[in-house]
Amino acid sequence: MALKQKIGIGHNKIKKPYDGVFFTMGPISINQFSEFSKYGVNALRIFQYIRTKQGLAGSKWNSFVLVDNVKLQEWFACHQSRKWKILNKLEKAKLIEMKRQGVGKAPKVRIVCAERKLH
Repeated sequence: MALKQKIGIGHNKIKKPYDGVFFTMGPISINQFSEFSKYGVNALRIFQYIRTKQGLAGSKWNSFVLVDNVKLQEWFACHQSRKWKILNKLEKAKLIEMKRQGVGKAPKVRIVCAERKLH
């Protein structure tokens, strides 16, 4: 162990929170997926981001998620300018509900779901 510390083996790897995230929370409705896909690949990336953040936080399936630029860019390659265009389109289509925090602040977003299960 002392030799490894002197050489520096394994010390160059810094573990970031949620490094290598490759999962989504819970079941995904194919109907929701289809509706989001009508607005392009970035809409699907935002959909995936929201579900992933809900899963990592251990929150409910309909809770609000902070959509920050850094993690969205790192995890799903969706740039800030595209993010706002897509969020506005999705809100107008009533697929998401958005709480704006103010100028320069990340919005809180949740996916609008049916109130009851149909199946």
